[in-house]
Amino acid sequence: MKGLTRVDHEGKQMFGWLARVYGGGQTFSKYFSDKRYGGKEASREQAVTYLEIQTKEVREKFADYNPRQNQPLFRKRPGTANKTGVVGIHRCETVTRGKNTLYWAATWNENGKPKDKKFYFRRDEYDTKLRSEEEAKKMAIEWRARKLLEMSGVKLPDFSGRRAQRKLRKQQKALEQATLRTWVPGLTISDWSSSLGFIDQADERNIKKREKFTEKKVADLIDFLGVSAALFDWKDIDYEFGRGVFKGDVRSRCFWNKRGIRMDAMVTEDSKICLIQSLAPDPYYLENAPAAQKAQAS
Repeated sequence: MKGLTRVDHEGKQMFGWLARVYGGGQTFSKYFSDKRYGGKEASREQAVTYLEIQTKEVREKFADYNPRQNQPLFRKRPGTANKTGVVGIHRCETVTRGKNTLYWAATWNENGKPKDKKFYFRRDEYDTKLRSEEEAKKMAIEWRARKLLEMSGVKLPDFSGRRAQRKLRKQQKALEQATLRTWVPGLTISDWSSSLGFIDQADERNIKKREKFTEKKVADLIDFLGVSAALFDWKDIDYEFGRGVFKGDVRSRCFWNKRGIRMDAMVTEDSKICLIQSLAPDPYYLENAPAAQKAQAS
């Protein structure tokens, strides 16, 4: 019988029945001991009666309950099973009509219902009919970021019509040709990498020194990322603490907010920028920040 479990535990001297009912995101349970209720069959009868009454009450009480109603509109941190480091993005390999199908998917919740959008990519470099895997992953990241903005109440342009589609293609072409020149002196960044993501703790690479940091650099970086910037937390950046310069890496930088959360902006050899944001305060910040900031971060 559903919800009814027999308990026979010699070590704890427990012999009886456990009745459990689930509803409204809660568990309602009661244990019926053989000794208390006069034997195995008598205790079972009591447990079954409780189960029937409690099931009816729970169904009436939580008739309109939506199991997703208390969930946030969107997740800000990767789940424990997330292997990509990017929230709501995952890679899939399936078999469709006997052929292997590969795609990156963006997932989100809309009105309490799970939604997803798939972006297929080619199996090898010789297949020119589909986009590359990196392009598919970037499209999935941008799609979820756009949905995140929409659910936050930000009005985005509607590109459903033909004229709007042409406008969108022009914008995308302009973005492809755009460069970020203000990030590091003398360095031109041509694109952002599909390896955007989050880690539990900041990278352990050594910081050589800190330099001055301005709001303009962050504003230019956000503009360069476009809608994908919505994936990250840009609040309360500690401009006074400055920006970190890594030992042995003159292209990359890092910076912190006033809670000690660190953002690494890593520039690759092919002039792409990859952002990695930590989820916990950075030990370097906790050790070197002024006392007031340390207290806020801890």
